[in-house]
Parts: sequence; C-alpha cells; structure tokens
Amino acid sequence: MFFQDECHFKQTLSLTRGWFLKGSTPEIKSPVDRHKVSVFGAMGQNGQLIFKQSEVFNAETFKDFLFQIVIQANVRLNNNGKKRKILLVLDNAKYHHALLLQSWLHSISDILELFFLPPYSPDLNAIEMLWKKTRRSVTHNRFFENIESLNYDLNLYWKQFDMPNNELDVLTAYI
Repeated sequence: MFFQDECHFKQTLSLTRGWFLKGSTPEIKSPVDRHKVSVFGAMGQNGQLIFKQSEVFNAETFKDFLFQIVIQANVRLNNNGKKRKILLVLDNAKYHHALLLQSWLHSISDILELFFLPPYSPDLNAIEMLWKKTRRSVTHNRFFENIESLNYDLNLYWKQFDMPNNELDVLTAYI
C-alpha cells in the first residue's frame, strides 16, 4: 500500500517559532520571488518514499509518476507466483480521474489499483504527515538564497528514505 499526494515547497520564508531577546526586533531575510519546488510523492507502508519533481501537475505528469511507482515499488511475486498488487491511496484531484489515464490504468490493473479518499479528508492520507515533517525539518525558519538551494536541501532530506525504513513506516501506522 502506498499513500500518494502532491505538494509545493515555496522558497518564501515560513516562520514557525523562535527565541529572541526581549525588546529586540530581529531582522529576517526573505526572498521576494515566488519560486517553488513541486513534487509528486508516494509513501509506502514499508517506509519507502518515491518522489518526482514536476513543473506542473496534470494527467500526463501524473501518469509518468504512476509509471515510476510501478517500477520503483519492486512488485514482487507472492507465494502463489502472482505479482503483488500495489494499492495507491490518493485524493480526488481532477487529473487523477482523467480520461487520458483510464485505458492505461486498465491495462496495468493487475499490478496497480487506485483507491480514492473521500473529498476533504487529508487526515486519512499518511503522506500529509511526511510533508509536515519535511517542512519542519527543511523549510521552516530557513532562508534559501535561491531555488536551487531549496531543491538541494529537499532532495538531501528525502534521500534518507530511498530504502524502506522505520521512520516512514511509523507515519503510516496511524492510518
């Protein structure tokens, strides 16, 4: 089982909390540009993270990401010799239901099945916890001189989740 979602990480400064001397007024740098890193992500119950950056989110880029999931999820054979099926839990973004995807999804229905959450229920999608954890660990209270440095830090953080691990496994345990 994998939990899928898209997310934007903005270069703009996001302050959460901090300590300052009483009476002092801290000067905080913040870029004036509105650049962002946009990411498709899928987090497996085994603790594996699969992600792909994309300029836009649409049916074509989503199909490319689904193909990446099928390849990277290491679909193994179960005891009776059949491939294990990937159940992908996701929200109801319009392009997730696009006609462009339907015939392709039908052709790989033996290895990938989409399970759509009810509308307005992000609390049921475990990857939302990863996005929150990423913001807390990488972007909050940090100034990024340019979009490349934000992109580098995000990739460095997510690199630790290339292989299945306990840290992400815990995030899916509550769902």
